[in-house]
Amino acid sequence: MLEKEDHIENNNKLRVLNDTFINRETGEEVEDITIMIDGKFKQELNIFVDNLPGYSSYNEVIREIISALLNK
Repeated sequence: MLEKEDHIENNNKLRVLNDTFINRETGEEVEDITIMIDGKFKQELNIFVDNLPGYSSYNEVIREIISALLNK
């Protein structure tokens, strides 16, 4: 498993872990990414989870953010 650390504002870190797997059905190599939710990033995500209806997990918030970026 590879690990990458990217710095975000205020010296907080965004930790991203990635690995690859083989899809058993297709034999295709696929990438798995894990985002560690902590620090300033967690505080910002908590605004959505705690205050907006329809968001009950970090997963839902991140999925919505990525979807919005892809649909721009």
